[in-house]
Amino acid sequence: MSLWVESTNKVDNEKLHEIVRRKVSLFDICQIQNSENLFSNALGYFITRKEYNKLWNDFFGKFDIELGDNFSVTREESAKIEDARYNKKNPTGGRIDLMIRTPKAMIIVENKIKSDINSIKEDGDGAQLLRYYNYAEYLACDKNSQDAGKERHYIVLSPQYNVPEVKEEQMRKAYTFVTYKDLYDFLEKNKSVFEHDANFVAFFETMKRHTYENVNDYLYYDMQEKFFRRIADYNNQPV
Repeated sequence: MSLWVESTNKVDNEKLHEIVRRKVSLFDICQIQNSENLFSNALGYFITRKEYNKLWNDFFGKFDIELGDNFSVTREESAKIEDARYNKKNPTGGRIDLMIRTPKAMIIVENKIKSDINSIKEDGDGAQLLRYYNYAEYLACDKNSQDAGKERHYIVLSPQYNVPEVKEEQMRKAYTFVTYKDLYDFLEKNKSVFEHDANFVAFFETMKRHTYENVNDYLYYDMQEKFFRRIADYNNQPV
């Protein structure tokens, strides 16, 4: 009994209350945070909300991207070019997670959570990024395209513990690699902008698990949160 008492730390009351105050949301219940597609849906939704226009302009501005007031977000846009002459030398295809269009630019966002950069054997390393790159470059150079002459910005968004390794130098230079920790830290500093919106708060809070350096740290955090909630339930503390 003495060994148990001496080797066991008391529960941090402040941390306990902090976790208990966070409401369990549908993001938690449905495990949306582990699905690239569902998380991309949520991200696309909040980016298009007019009341958060300045927030997202400030975030993208950190990467020298001007979003402006007039833009659209398309989910799962096909990156296939129907031009056999072009495709013969330049692989295209796949679906872009988020295609953001402004009057002056295209912003291609590839959201990676658990998976790595997909490749097609004959395309070589970083093929998925290359196909999206070729697609946007083609549109920008096609005088008949609505995107003719537009700037191109390429982003890979990923958890801190799963930043993709891209060996192909051209793709490393073309894409900006942004982590969820970058996004989380930015939103934390600007929480007053969306703290009235329960859905946005839930999206922000569930993003935290993607800010850890490795999966084990996230699993420990997840286990600790569940444990603290059980303690709170046992002590009849309000959740």
